[in-house]
Amino acid sequence: MSLERKHAVVTGGGTGIGLAIANALINEGAIVTIMGRDLKRLQKIAEHNPQMHAVSVDITDENSVLEAINSARLTAPIDMLVNNAGDADSGPFQNMDLKRWQYMIALNLTGTFLMTHAVIQEMLENKQGNIINIASTAGVIGYAYTTSYCAAKHGVVGLTKSLAKEMKAHNIFINAICPGYANTDLVMDAVKKIMAAKGKTKQEAIAGLLEPSGQERLIEPNEIAEVAIELYHNNQNGECIIIDGKNKE
Repeated sequence: MSLERKHAVVTGGGTGIGLAIANALINEGAIVTIMGRDLKRLQKIAEHNPQMHAVSVDITDENSVLEAINSARLTAPIDMLVNNAGDADSGPFQNMDLKRWQYMIALNLTGTFLMTHAVIQEMLENKQGNIINIASTAGVIGYAYTTSYCAAKHGVVGLTKSLAKEMKAHNIFINAICPGYANTDLVMDAVKKIMAAKGKTKQEAIAGLLEPSGQERLIEPNEIAEVAIELYHNNQNGECIIIDGKNKE
């Protein structure tokens, strides 16, 4: 399947994994709408690329999602959705209050539901579509001190597998990518916090972050983008591809 002139929406498309996927899609000939909360940042990224458009969205808010999708449709019908936006949290379970729990579930799971729900009817009517959910290795195994994030990402994996079976007959392909720690601003912020709190060097902080999962190195966002492109071209469905930082030097 060619991506030429296909219209893809990528949430969290202004940084890290989302931006890498957006650029990879454009290199394949797609039109891409990048979405996120920081519209000025998105517009600055998109302004020099005629294949890229910027739309603001709060994926935790249903009205914001519907407005963003309607805005994106003005460019072209939506053929592909990449649910990438999210955030991680860490700390002892007993210190987490309900408000923080609900926010993490909303951001990492309900947002994926809202975005998917907003595009699925159009895909059903067009009898084709492709959805890629960026989950995490935390959606496959559990990590200590990240209960809300792990719970949400397990939910994303379950959503992916269930909906893939439901939509298979309609020529709509739904998959998930489950990366470990990647070389992104989000992870680097966590590294800086470890350095400040524990007096570690950057490399020591990264090693300490990776050690519990057995991950040997940070994953580059372009590696994840390559898998996203492969999933599309191979017409895979219901897959949850783990990228654990162990298979390349």
